[in-house]
Amino acid sequence: MEKIRVIDANTPSDKFSANLADCVILTKNNRLLMQQRPDNWKNHAGVLNIFGGHIEKGETIQDGLIRELREELGAVVKPKDVTFIGTITEDWTNHTEAVHIHFWHDKEGTITGCYECEAIEYNSAEEALKHPKIMDYAAWALNQCKTLNLIP
Repeated sequence: MEKIRVIDANTPSDKFSANLADCVILTKNNRLLMQQRPDNWKNHAGVLNIFGGHIEKGETIQDGLIRELREELGAVVKPKDVTFIGTITEDWTNHTEAVHIHFWHDKEGTITGCYECEAIEYNSAEEALKHPKIMDYAAWALNQCKTLNLIP
């Protein structure tokens, strides 16, 4: 079974048991901002990941992304500054959950901290991709952003 499956953009989100909105983030200083989960984290302990999470009932995907980034980073994200990258599913959920991947450059420096896991900054996608426990979909997202020339 394939680890990551790219989903057609026209697939309705209600086809999935859950929808998540996640984001590759470039800081004001042009560094990639990612999060590492602690070794005692319930799911995927010690992994390197991008920011985001589950869409709540009644939210659009973009509203959920903006809420998650505010909760996790204190960030003030303007919808016009967010770029949609693609939607994927993962084998560990039997491809039943959709992860809607975005990119956001915090050009105004609105991030105030990291309130969920440990924040880690990287100078380039290649540097982050060397992490031994990077989530498969986070690696996919970095590679897509690199291909689109959104990140170093």
